[in-house]
Amino acid sequence: MRIAKLGGAVSLVLLLAACGTTGDSKGSDTTGPSASASSPRPVPAADKGPECEGGTGAQGLHLLRGGATEVPGAGKVTYAQANADGRHRTAVLTAGASRQTVSAGQKITVNGHSFAVAQICTYRVVLTTAEHDGTNQGAHMAKWPTTHDGQWRLRWHVPDNGPGAGAVVTDIQSGPARASISVTAVGKGQLAFYDDVRQGSTVEIAGKLWKVEAIDAGHMDVEMNAPDFRAGYVDLRELGDA
Repeated sequence: MRIAKLGGAVSLVLLLAACGTTGDSKGSDTTGPSASASSPRPVPAADKGPECEGGTGAQGLHLLRGGATEVPGAGKVTYAQANADGRHRTAVLTAGASRQTVSAGQKITVNGHSFAVAQICTYRVVLTTAEHDGTNQGAHMAKWPTTHDGQWRLRWHVPDNGPGAGAVVTDIQSGPARASISVTAVGKGQLAFYDDVRQGSTVEIAGKLWKVEAIDAGHMDVEMNAPDFRAGYVDLRELGDA
């Protein structure tokens, strides 16, 4: 059963409108479509794994899933699609009109600049060059987010904003429970979009790795102003620096 969905464009507006307020739901409960207006969509196949392939370190340029990352000399590059066959991972990278499928360990050229694909994960691709092998994407944000016992709760369509970035759950569905998380930044657009994450999935936000610990669908197959409406949420457990 389809639970609820908030479009990516609307979620970006919500994030920017709430910039500077961490977890502030003021005014948000009247924004967006009625939950009962949504319809089911086919359940995507679960990722076959492995979760990561390539180097075990995180050194390099982090291209987060679904986000546009400014790569020195190559412009904005997006990790647009993730694929795995149970043994190996590939990723589809786009830069403007260019689109290429890459594998871990491969040497690639993006807009005339050479890179090595150091690592491919469900949530990121790490690129290196001879001149650059240190992380410049996803710098640790010490003041954000606020966690309780290492846990961070993101609620459906309520932005949680920190210094320079914000995250929001844009979509929650059941059968099986899965969600979409959008991460944006003022002036930079979408940093990451983690679609169809399930319990046990890993995401990278604010320079940290997080495990999806729980997805609660709430009670959202009724009108949002109904007395028994209850918004869903996603609980993330901090794993450490990315």
